[in-house]
Amino acid sequence: MKSELREGQEAGSRSNVDACEGDYDGFEQILLDGRDDPELPLLGAGAVSSPGSHGSAHLEVEGQPLEVHAMSLAERVYTVVIFTLTACMLYADQNLMAPNLTAIARDFGFNDQQRDTYLGGYIAAAFFAMGAPSALVIGYLSDRVNRRHLLFSIVLLGEGPCLATFFVTRYWQLLLLRMLTSISIGGALPLVCSLAGDLFFVRQRPGVLACVQVATACGLVLGQAVAGFVGSAWGWRWPFVLVALPALGVAAIMLVTTREPPRGGTEAALSKAYASGEFQYAERISLRKAAALGRTRSNLAVVLQGLPGSLPWGVLITFLNDFLSQQKGLTVPQATVVVIVAGSGGAVGVLGGGFLGQQLHAVWRPAMPLFTGACVMAASFPVWAIINSRLYGAGAMPAFMALGFAGAMLASPPGPNARGIILNVNEPEVRGVAMAMQTVLDDLGKGLGLYVLALMISAWGRETAFNVAIAGWLPCGLIFACAALTLGRDEDAMQERLRRRVAGTPGVAPLADAPGGWSLVTV
Repeated sequence: MKSELREGQEAGSRSNVDACEGDYDGFEQILLDGRDDPELPLLGAGAVSSPGSHGSAHLEVEGQPLEVHAMSLAERVYTVVIFTLTACMLYADQNLMAPNLTAIARDFGFNDQQRDTYLGGYIAAAFFAMGAPSALVIGYLSDRVNRRHLLFSIVLLGEGPCLATFFVTRYWQLLLLRMLTSISIGGALPLVCSLAGDLFFVRQRPGVLACVQVATACGLVLGQAVAGFVGSAWGWRWPFVLVALPALGVAAIMLVTTREPPRGGTEAALSKAYASGEFQYAERISLRKAAALGRTRSNLAVVLQGLPGSLPWGVLITFLNDFLSQQKGLTVPQATVVVIVAGSGGAVGVLGGGFLGQQLHAVWRPAMPLFTGACVMAASFPVWAIINSRLYGAGAMPAFMALGFAGAMLASPPGPNARGIILNVNEPEVRGVAMAMQTVLDDLGKGLGLYVLALMISAWGRETAFNVAIAGWLPCGLIFACAALTLGRDEDAMQERLRRRVAGTPGVAPLADAPGGWSLVTV
């Protein structure tokens, strides 16, 4: 039942709410759900719902969210670009081994089964296993310390071992150095996404996060291209040097040319407080707040989907290049081209999925997770076609490129949309940890999944094992779609919690002082 509270003379008057027709309790429950303190009052004056929210109120001030930021647009764009470029260079490390698994195996005296087990399984599993706890630690620190200094530190921690990989002579040395390199990769994305949340407003975040993810995907493709082409000509060791040195240079430029943005500076509930020039958001992460993240159901959906959804990506990132060159008759450079084309499909999927998700969110918020879940489930079919195709040799390249492009494109929308949801339903001081939780589940799926996949390859062979792994996108899409049930409610509840925290700040006028009154529309 739709109820309306028209504009009144007394802005924010609770008596107006009591006088409105219809069932107000249902709307109240939406905003009460997920609050840290259930005794807090429901709404601050100046709040208005969006008629496009279709069942869950979208809180705004004066009909539009206030968008005032302490940093200029040019500075904000530069800051996120240089942070993203740093993350891009870090992600180039991740896949440096994949094009040359067979060459590395021959260098260490491994046979084909040992290649898949020790290089494709154990090292990949250790890489992601180390990345998972580092993501949690760095995510926690990103909510407490200067994020510029933190990013520079993790670049140093990760790129030093990457450089040292050039000198390894034993398998245990390679395993140890790859684990250390994973520190920088595991913590980079939660940190950059936390920063983006404080630089750009709600309506801009999916597009910005899509660009961030495309940049990290470009890093993966760049690293794979360097490893595929340079490794074939100069040996598998040189790509580690050629990727690590530029990453250190970009990190140094980032450190000396940027400044830390104000936390919470893009939230509608805090915009007027920041506009006063005397407000600083002082909330910080705590163990209690971190533990409370699981009470937000949208968090659970977008975090848990990564567990089954990351396993198919492990196949594409770790094994596809070598699979095409060893089982499908392509040369290593030809297989690398197919993987690069698939990576470009992923970039299109991230950008297109982020843009469409942003548009759908503006029209009807549940449509964004429903669209994303459907795309992921559909991604399984083109990749299955590559694995089970009887096509062989260079003549099959066009088909492999088209199927790889389609599969990666369909599988990519969860990245920007999941991170956009996390930013929108969590307060500024817990976003680093929330992002890290998603990264941990992704890494757990990739690391543990690749270990299990290596065992399945030993027992069943590559084709059967890969077919089972790709099926992980089916439950992934279903879980993501479940966020449609709670997204609008969780976004509104977060804005209301921020509004109540700032209401008593000395020297800051409450939102009720805004002229023009307020109106409330619910369904």
